[in-house]
Amino acid sequence: MKALYQKIRTLNGKNYGLYKSLAEKPWDFGDFVLEFLHVQGDPYAPASRVTIRAKLQILGYAAEWGSSFERRLALSDFLHRKLSHLVQEKYPDKDAAVIFDVAGPEMLVRNSLWIDNGELRACLQVKLPGEGRKIQAELAAEILTMVLPDLVSAGLYYDKSDEGALQEHYRVLAERKEILSQLDACGLCAFVPDGAVLPRASGLSEMPLEKAIPFVAPEEMAVTLNVCGREIRGMGIPKGISVITGGAFHGKSTLLQALTRSVYPHIPGDGREGIVIDETALRIGVEDGRSVRSTDLSMFVRDLPGGVSTKNFNTLSASGSTSEAANLLEAMEAGSQTFLIDEDSSAVNFLIRDIRVRKLLGDDREPLIPLTDRIKELAAAGFSFILVAGACGDYLDLADNIIVMANYKAECAKFTPAPSTSSWRGEAPTGSTEPAEVTQPRAFATYMQPLQKSVRPTSAVERQVKVKLSGDTLLQIGFLVSDTSRLNTLVDKQQRFGAGFILLNLLQNAASNNDAAQSVAGVAQKLCENIKNVGFRNLPQGMSREMSLPRPVDIACVAFRLREGK
Repeated sequence: MKALYQKIRTLNGKNYGLYKSLAEKPWDFGDFVLEFLHVQGDPYAPASRVTIRAKLQILGYAAEWGSSFERRLALSDFLHRKLSHLVQEKYPDKDAAVIFDVAGPEMLVRNSLWIDNGELRACLQVKLPGEGRKIQAELAAEILTMVLPDLVSAGLYYDKSDEGALQEHYRVLAERKEILSQLDACGLCAFVPDGAVLPRASGLSEMPLEKAIPFVAPEEMAVTLNVCGREIRGMGIPKGISVITGGAFHGKSTLLQALTRSVYPHIPGDGREGIVIDETALRIGVEDGRSVRSTDLSMFVRDLPGGVSTKNFNTLSASGSTSEAANLLEAMEAGSQTFLIDEDSSAVNFLIRDIRVRKLLGDDREPLIPLTDRIKELAAAGFSFILVAGACGDYLDLADNIIVMANYKAECAKFTPAPSTSSWRGEAPTGSTEPAEVTQPRAFATYMQPLQKSVRPTSAVERQVKVKLSGDTLLQIGFLVSDTSRLNTLVDKQQRFGAGFILLNLLQNAASNNDAAQSVAGVAQKLCENIKNVGFRNLPQGMSREMSLPRPVDIACVAFRLREGK
């Protein structure tokens, strides 16, 4: 610390660009090391980035906190939130000298604070002070040699008073892992425990709704799991086809949204921390205008007028039903086994086809094959569906299980169709559709190599290909863009950046990748497992901004939406 202080003092009043000399070596503070990853070029440029490295043992933590992924994630997430709170408390205004990532309710691998090999690494932004183009050494020394050490001391060192809360963080992860290991043996794709709080405070908030009705499993679907030495009762959703129905505003979509977000673990107190679902689950819906590249849609779309084949379908602007068909088929290709569908966000002609329209048009004049005609076939192949249906009654005939939501309370109904009163009401799909096989995943090299030309520097002075967001959801990787607005399991900007940098790495190494014959999701899976162990530090540009780790299935779905930008 003394060496850094003396170095900064020698820069007082000098040209602002000399701040870059601070990045020439790491600075030893005794218990931790401070290193500059990036030094801003002027006072108005994006803030400088520094990393703090410290051994867990020196910070006072037992070696067991580095012994498993769940323990490392629990400690990393807990300390991340503690340090974030302290930074916001110290600098409540927007014009803060120190900036640290703010986390949502999900517990994720984040490059802003991660633990591996017994070492903690925290990455913060620091706005180095200057007056015009001159260095303000006194203020810089205060931030770097006083404020930062104080934040480290208060936020990262072991505090016995935190022990209970930290253990609760770990308990949530340990129980989740145990429940996940039991789902398959129990024939379940999801589990919602009694006492879970599903509603959120508002449509713009992830905070639990105060005085919300706690979830209670209907007796017919109740299961009791022995988890880490205690019994947990809840609703087990079996594999197959499950329909959630009920009146408007009674909690159907709320339950589906809670299941969607529960592909990730949640912090204690969120209300959804005990909900567990197949970790490959994806929300499927309509996505007007999305790009589709070389996807086989023939399972849901017959050849188009004019004899246009749908086995290798390409478009820069898909229609509603076509986009939803592509979303489902690409999700299967990405490795998803469970699909969440809400009729409110779906194309009607993808979900159902009225029997009267069938009789009028026949199959010759309608290329679309609705999901009702395929869902049993897909369920028999091992895929599971959880659908919200308040108006699409055909799915009540097809469902293995029906959950009725009434005033946010779940009931189980065994649906028996009423006797037909006309030539069309209550009739099930004809079943005349030809069987279709699930297409094999495309090879990583086949899909990714044609995109490589768009992720190369365009000039000798451009050393790095940029990854950025336009708005909150349009991901740009070099000259490629991917609209991620409808990927509901990418929960924040940090995950979108994570997907972007991972795909940049995969694209730049597509030709030399030893796993090029694997699927896109398979290659992403291998890289994600590596990041779980060592964080983002081995990823090129991996510390250039805040990122969190998406699932391989989400990375693949972002890749399938890539197209060349303008």
